[in-house]
Amino acid sequence: MAYNYPTAEGIKFAMEQGWSKEQAERGFEIFDFDGLGIYEIEAIGDCYPDSDYDDEAAAREAERIGYCKIIPAEEIPETFILNDYPRNYYGWVDTPENRKKIKENSDYYAKQEESK
Repeated sequence: MAYNYPTAEGIKFAMEQGWSKEQAERGFEIFDFDGLGIYEIEAIGDCYPDSDYDDEAAAREAERIGYCKIIPAEEIPETFILNDYPRNYYGWVDTPENRKKIKENSDYYAKQEESK
């Protein structure tokens, strides 16, 4: 799916909500997933007040424009579970630290499943 940059109205609304002009114009940001120190790209919902937004399209655009590298979804283990949901999707920022935390989480979850 193609990424849709925010409209002028969406940019204005996001800035009113406290986002910087740069963030609002981009329409996505790197977020720390639930404060766990595992980072992903997400669309900024405030930039799209009257429409849906697509986190995966935002991640693809972030990588396309060189904002950051994204770990390919096929490299995310199936055992990468956070808050009881599989999180092996495209959008995780590709850094050594992020890969390490994803692996640690996946290994922990796999061990939990083995012990059941």
